[in-house]
Amino acid sequence: MTDPPTTGTATGTATGTAPGARRRHVVFDHDGAPDDLLALLLLTRYENVDLRGVAVTPADCLPAPGLSATRKILALVGRDVPTALGVLPGRNPFPLAWRIDALRADALPVLNQRGRTVPAAQAPPAHEQFATWLAQAPGPVTVLATGPLTNIAWCLKHHPRLAARIEEIVFMGGALDVAGNVHQPGHDGTGEWNVYWDPDAVKCVFDSDVPITMFPLDVTNRVPVTADFVEIFGRAYGEHVSDLAGSLLALTFGTLETTGLPYCCWDSLTTSYLADQDICTFETVRCDVVTRSASQGRIVRSAGGRAVRCARSVDADRFYRHFVTTLAPRGR
Repeated sequence: MTDPPTTGTATGTATGTAPGARRRHVVFDHDGAPDDLLALLLLTRYENVDLRGVAVTPADCLPAPGLSATRKILALVGRDVPTALGVLPGRNPFPLAWRIDALRADALPVLNQRGRTVPAAQAPPAHEQFATWLAQAPGPVTVLATGPLTNIAWCLKHHPRLAARIEEIVFMGGALDVAGNVHQPGHDGTGEWNVYWDPDAVKCVFDSDVPITMFPLDVTNRVPVTADFVEIFGRAYGEHVSDLAGSLLALTFGTLETTGLPYCCWDSLTTSYLADQDICTFETVRCDVVTRSASQGRIVRSAGGRAVRCARSVDADRFYRHFVTTLAPRGR
């Protein structure tokens, strides 16, 4: 990784947006893991993003601390953004050992400077609130999904006219030409967890006409969290945003040792697309979703499948610089 630039300030209202990046109305759906929360933090820094709502899907997190950490992050950066908690279940639960990361994130001192209050969930639940956010946005909406697609699938099924309100779904999920990350009894290892949790929902979205830009493991696995990367945030210590980012990154340590899988910036890379589309290159891939059998949760190439704009390569150094410039510009 090359040295990051030093322009901007970690406490400014927004940084890290590439020149010419178009303004977007964004609804964010995440599932509460440390990288999802880093993705939220990035979104709050992007000057071209009008964040209309944040949904927390109870997939890779315990729901209450996932929502609480989300609300505390928004309060930390002074953003008044509606939030909602997902209640729709997935077929294949994430391991509990992963989901409790949300508890650790919610307890970070930087998020609890005013006392450890747990905000109550806002009604209605996320799948219904999602429909309201889409309907009430002042223009076409970009849906950023760094977790499963359960809420958006519900909207497309129960409010099909809302599809016209969605400009693009930006989705972190799938594994096209690399191994998956699902290692469960009876599974062949080809699936990816954001698809595997609720493969029917992903199939529903893929069967729609809504434009999809997908960031599969083929690309997101190429930006791992490394000790050198995290050390930069130690050098930037003393600003709330950079302190939070460094703390969330530190929570990922031990993943390789306990799961055999490195922790990567899967969701952060996907989110960076909204501010700098040149970090990755893309191609159109026709693909489909496997919803049953030992391969459920796999996205496969299919000549008769729907066309998806798929990230195929990444300039890793450019991504790391973008991340640091946005969240810890003093970290040199």
